[in-house]
Amino acid sequence: MPDKPTWCGQLKEIAEQLRALPDRRVDRAAIEQVRGVGRRRAQQILAPCVSRQVGASGMADCEVVIQHLQRLAAADVLAYERRRRVRVAEHIEELRRSRLQRPAVLVEASVAIVNRDLDGLPSGVSVTRGQITVRFETATEALEKLLALAMAIGNDQDRFERLAAGQELVRG
Repeated sequence: MPDKPTWCGQLKEIAEQLRALPDRRVDRAAIEQVRGVGRRRAQQILAPCVSRQVGASGMADCEVVIQHLQRLAAADVLAYERRRRVRVAEHIEELRRSRLQRPAVLVEASVAIVNRDLDGLPSGVSVTRGQITVRFETATEALEKLLALAMAIGNDQDRFERLAAGQELVRG
């Protein structure tokens, strides 16, 4: 999508240039020159303002054209802002979807950790009635042990519930 029209910020200068023209009536060529646009766009801008035809050329009062440009600028700025907000919302949604599809990895998991069971928890990790204990030296070690515990629980949630309720003791 195009950026905010650059001419919107130059409206005051455009109005001054139009008012400085020798004739109070403006034609397509004057719009091309002052706005720096092509023939077709100049015709589109001028069309709603034309009050007099001179041959094939439409003529419009300078002040009517300036007022029309002000309305166009306001509409272009609003349209630009709407498009900008839509793009921002779409970008945020894309980031959100990406984050959900690829959550951040706190610690890499080896196959051994993924297939871990409650009997093979690392040393320093224990599950007893109403208590989980994790002893560690470093933050990374803590994350690794918590991941091993989470994977073991996920692999046998029924057994974990029995251990946590004190209905079973860890073998080993």
